[in-house]
Amino acid sequence: MKTIREINKIKATLLYVLNKTGELDFIKLFKVLYFAQQYSLVKMGRPLVNETFYALKLGPVPSFSYKSFQSALGRVEMTPDIQDFLTGFAVRHDGHIGFVKALDKPDMDWISPVDLRYLDMSIERNIDIPSGQLSEKSHDEAWVHAFKRAKRDPEKNIMTKLDIAKSGGASLEMLDYIKEKDLIKSAIEL
Repeated sequence: MKTIREINKIKATLLYVLNKTGELDFIKLFKVLYFAQQYSLVKMGRPLVNETFYALKLGPVPSFSYKSFQSALGRVEMTPDIQDFLTGFAVRHDGHIGFVKALDKPDMDWISPVDLRYLDMSIERNIDIPSGQLSEKSHDEAWVHAFKRAKRDPEKNIMTKLDIAKSGGASLEMLDYIKEKDLIKSAIEL
């Protein structure tokens, strides 16, 4: 379950992207977020947002955001945290394609200047790529590993931060740094 702080950060981040781009289909929005997440992991050793990405057929999908937008479409249960998250978004579907647009401005207190740089970089590099091609572009090494694992066990389609960073070209030092941070976090949570 996400904390209120994590939800606020995810919401602000998505609203920022949508305010810069206008309405997007789920594929494009999720891939812009994925590549911004990857840039942040590669350069800073930390995720842009605390989202778990799953390897689905059309590429990486951020679990909380995806579940929230599916809930808005009536496809999964609406929970109070999702209901709060969805304020500020308009979600619709056209056939099998989901679309989302911003109804509010992002709370910029949740987005650091460094985060903005990675979001802007991802928007600039990916916004003009058609969604189908962007989906293919996101089928990187991290996605391939998780997607193959999921064929054996559907519960194993999680894309790890380490795999995402490695697939993005992170240095060995940065990969070691990410591993160390994850070990420390695991030890603290015990």
